[in-house]
Amino acid sequence: MSKERYHFLRSPLIIILLLAGVKLLIPLLTHSDFQFQRDEFLYMAMADHLSWGYLEVPPFIAVISRVAGMFFGDSLFAMRFLPAFSGAVTLVLTGLIAREMGGGRFALILAGVSYLFSLVYLRMNLLLQPVTFDCLFFVLGTYLFIRILKTAEAKYWILLGIVVGFGLLNKYTMLLFGFGVATGLLFTSYRRMYLTRWPYISAGIAFLIWLPNLIWQYQHNWPFFEHMKVLAETQLSNMNPVMFLLAQLLMNFFSAPIWLAGLYSLFFGQLSKKFRPVGWIYLSMLLLLLLLSGKVYYLGAAYPMLLAAGSAAVEGFIRKHSIVWLKPVVFGVVVIGNLALVPVGIPVFSIQAMIDYFKFGTKYLGIESALRWESGKLHELPQDFADMLGWESLTSATAQVYNQLPDSTRQHYAIYAANYGEAGAIYYYGKKYNLPVPISNSGSFWLWGYREVTGEYLITVGSDRQDVEYYYRNVSSGTKFLYPHARESGIEILKANGLKITIEELWEIMKKYRW
Repeated sequence: MSKERYHFLRSPLIIILLLAGVKLLIPLLTHSDFQFQRDEFLYMAMADHLSWGYLEVPPFIAVISRVAGMFFGDSLFAMRFLPAFSGAVTLVLTGLIAREMGGGRFALILAGVSYLFSLVYLRMNLLLQPVTFDCLFFVLGTYLFIRILKTAEAKYWILLGIVVGFGLLNKYTMLLFGFGVATGLLFTSYRRMYLTRWPYISAGIAFLIWLPNLIWQYQHNWPFFEHMKVLAETQLSNMNPVMFLLAQLLMNFFSAPIWLAGLYSLFFGQLSKKFRPVGWIYLSMLLLLLLLSGKVYYLGAAYPMLLAAGSAAVEGFIRKHSIVWLKPVVFGVVVIGNLALVPVGIPVFSIQAMIDYFKFGTKYLGIESALRWESGKLHELPQDFADMLGWESLTSATAQVYNQLPDSTRQHYAIYAANYGEAGAIYYYGKKYNLPVPISNSGSFWLWGYREVTGEYLITVGSDRQDVEYYYRNVSSGTKFLYPHARESGIEILKANGLKITIEELWEIMKKYRW
């Protein structure tokens, strides 16, 4: 009777749903030492300034942040629920792709486990960032594309257009997916689909959904291209092809043999007859990103489909050669190996324990690259982890400087933050400390302007003293913010008055530094 009662647990889809449930709970593993990440503050601020576009991103993440705030509140857990849910859905879709490629019970579960424990998705599905939803749209788009390859039904083209359209409202890297689909059709026998109207209808649907954001870009003089130019001159300049390719292996690490097997099978193995266009999606994106010196994680959304393909290929290999003993070996490598690397993806320990872990991991596990920041320099913690430290303390330090001002002048002081992380943190925590809403020229905060601020009296957070003295007659130190291992540790909080030019003139000058 007990066997019958629990027989349903043997269903691969039930097991996939259980793995998705685990994925949903993973954010709870984050140690309390680590709070909001700097980008999350920006996206929460965007929720109060809904628009068809922003300097850094399209509008989808602002809507997500707004929805999360409306239904769950603005706590850390509330803001990270939808990214976790997105990861859970992506895991299920990864299993479904494995099934579409002919995978059975073993393939579905292996695909789900590979996604669940891969480093890149532990981090990606933790934070409130566009990248987690980019992965969801990409994988959903891949599933629909595979249904098109198998059935050629018009409804899947329509659905694909809708998914790509909303994906473009989330992150422009969805263009890479569109490029990959177009290349995959062109370079295979499926090019005959170009003789039908459905690929063009699908592209038209995506374009119409994306159009409001394109109009916003046009109205604001195409800040996307300005942003990409700045990235190319700063962050992307530190990337080289060898580092990029090595990082692709490290992102999944112990799951890398699975996706490599999938890529091989899509071009040369059992999956190549029906699904070679899926392999071309990956290969075309890889070559394009190498050519453009793209960020490492831009390709992260492509690996779930390869993990699914690899799981189906491995299962087929085991079945063909009757080597059943290989199944637990594969599971053991993926699960046990990746479990040792979970702290690389999620800060599950205290700050000091994480530092000790990375010292050990650098020496024995080869994870030194995780400590390399966008500047190209190595640090004691990964950049994202350092970006989760000290924000409320920074707001508290700013409040102390503000509250120490004479009663007669305090009401005239505004708060200026040098970057969107500082501005976002003060915007979020400032209500608790009764601070005025900050202004900043950094990122989309620049779009929201200086409001009624005259600039005559200013508290600056994170600005270089020499820069402030260039525009103000009187500058004095408020305090120096110190918080071990936080990226903002060491910045100055200054008091300034006597602006030498008008706030309008200053804001126009600051425009060139908004990135």
